[in-house]
Amino acid sequence: MAQFMALYNADVANYKQVVLTAFQQTEDNLAALRLLSEEIQQQQETVASAQRFFDVSSVRYKTGLDPYLNVFTAQSTLLANQLTVVTLRVQQMTSSVQLIESLGGGWNVSQLPTEQQVQAKRP
Repeated sequence: MAQFMALYNADVANYKQVVLTAFQQTEDNLAALRLLSEEIQQQQETVASAQRFFDVSSVRYKTGLDPYLNVFTAQSTLLANQLTVVTLRVQQMTSSVQLIESLGGGWNVSQLPTEQQVQAKRP
């Protein structure tokens, strides 16, 4: 009888650990998604500012006020900021998948739509 109680207690302890781990992973992924959303919003504002800087630099170059180096610098800044937004979005998607998995969901590549299905939904 003692052996069965020990096995039962071990199973209960394992179950509790699995549940606690799932709660922790869920909380971590929810926090990551919230932070990434804030970072993306801030970075998009930075991209808008960099776009304005690029536009002004282009106009100033076309009117002969500035050298092309200023346009090049503005464009480099704009592209770097856009790349940061893309990187943050990839992290956001990864965190979303991890959140689904931590909630007990699965992620199977075979469930993704085919290229034809995606193209069929395009207007």
